[in-house]
Amino acid sequence: MASSKEKLATPPVISYGSFIAFLNKLRDAGTVPARIDKTVMPKASGSQQSGIIAALRFLGFIDDTGKPKDHFKPFVLSADDARKSTLGPILRESYAFLFSDSEFDLSHASTGQMTEKFRELGISGSTLTKTIAFFIPAAKECGIEVSPHVKAPAAPKSNGSRKSPKTTEDEQRPSETGGRVPQEEDDQDVERFEIPLPGKQQGAKIIVPKGLDADDWVMLQTMLAAYIKRWKGFTPEGKE
Repeated sequence: MASSKEKLATPPVISYGSFIAFLNKLRDAGTVPARIDKTVMPKASGSQQSGIIAALRFLGFIDDTGKPKDHFKPFVLSADDARKSTLGPILRESYAFLFSDSEFDLSHASTGQMTEKFRELGISGSTLTKTIAFFIPAAKECGIEVSPHVKAPAAPKSNGSRKSPKTTEDEQRPSETGGRVPQEEDDQDVERFEIPLPGKQQGAKIIVPKGLDADDWVMLQTMLAAYIKRWKGFTPEGKE
């Protein structure tokens, strides 16, 4: 275990569901690449790519260069139940700070106690929330007993109670970047667009995941038209 003076690696900050989805894609492909890098997940956002690689490194599945360890390929290609029995010991080793402290009992801990343990790693803010949110479902799926009182703490609110600035008329018009709303560009995982509607004070706001390809857009267009028809009963003229 690292000494108190040694900086510890930050535990995974991506969602556990995203992590498992990545493993399943590798399993569906039937093989594991010789190096895990961002090109292995071309449709994922930059933050998701970095998060998955960091998670694999923290859990000891790959080395600092992205080369898979010997046990990674069998783990990926295993059935779900077999993965659970393998992941349990890995979590206990990677999160040793939760299991090696005789004064901390994960099965009876409170959210406050859990938060303190992660804060000892120098983690705070939204990163603290995300790291705990990854560990809890991962541990439970492997049969590790987690106290029912432990929850991921709420993410801190940014800018306090400051109100968002009123959208100007220029911001409601499609910009040169395709109508993207300027004040919401800080979210790295999604694309946001606002489509002006004649006679309406506000446009239609559209939020989609980053990395959609041509087929994804066609499917989205089809599904959106079908949803509007079913929900509102609207049908384009001449399509009755």
